[in-house]
Amino acid sequence: MTQRPHCQTFYLQRQGHSIFCHQWHCRSPARANILILHGMGEHGGRYGELAAVLNDAGFNVLAPDQRGHGRSLHPLCHPGDLGFQGWRETLRDVDFLHRHLAQENQLPTVLLGHSMGAILAQQYICETANSLSGAVLSGSPGAIGAVGAFTLSRIARFDAWRFNPGAASPVFRKNLFARKNRSFKSDAKDSNDFAWLSRDSAIVRDYVKDPFCGAVLSAGGLADMFISLYRGSSLPFIRKINKTLPLYVFSGEKDPVHNRTLTLRWLIRRYRKVGLDPQLRLYSGGRHEMLNETNRQEVYRDLIHFLDGLSDD
Repeated sequence: MTQRPHCQTFYLQRQGHSIFCHQWHCRSPARANILILHGMGEHGGRYGELAAVLNDAGFNVLAPDQRGHGRSLHPLCHPGDLGFQGWRETLRDVDFLHRHLAQENQLPTVLLGHSMGAILAQQYICETANSLSGAVLSGSPGAIGAVGAFTLSRIARFDAWRFNPGAASPVFRKNLFARKNRSFKSDAKDSNDFAWLSRDSAIVRDYVKDPFCGAVLSAGGLADMFISLYRGSSLPFIRKINKTLPLYVFSGEKDPVHNRTLTLRWLIRRYRKVGLDPQLRLYSGGRHEMLNETNRQEVYRDLIHFLDGLSDD
């Protein structure tokens, strides 16, 4: 098993917001940077094992705790609260971190987004990704139609109006994660409704025990996330993506966030319709966190194979 490298942690400041960062540097000269955007209800520190593999393959890794998560949570906010205009500001954080990496070592950058991070990445590559060398989507919900997106957003926006944008949505707080676990009831006894994340029970137990894991976005954040998912997967927006941008999309076939690959395949078809050439890799039996699945060594190898191809271009 790959030995985990030293993780350097520090804060970066952007317009008064403190972004807590986890960074793993290669021991030998690196080929590129990997900027990781984690999912909802987790944090950048969970990506240490992946970082070790990427370091061995010649890639530096930066994984921030995003707004409302981990140690980037404002002292006056509850977990999941992104703050005022938090989704838009999180996208600006991504751009800030991208530029920080470029200034730090003058290497190309690949963006890797998981779950909520994949939604951010899908919107980001539509807007400001001309200088990226590649994008990787893990556990993406795929594509969503306008009716579904705006319906979900309005429900969350109503809760934001009833309480406040930083408050939890009663509708989504109990159901957003729990409903994904319905197909995995036999594994749910000791997982607190998180068996849908991985077949690796140790990973799920660690997630449940982690004080920085498990929170759902606030009502305002959810409302913006649903609209972002629509924008990042709709034809008028994805036509803006640089057609030469290499894209790699991977997921578990049993991941409930994309309706067993249905909405993920919609996204791939839309990408191809506008002239993009995404690579799609689906893993039989895999659940939501393929980077933490029982076959994650295979997932790592496939990811490195894609990244190696970028280096050959």
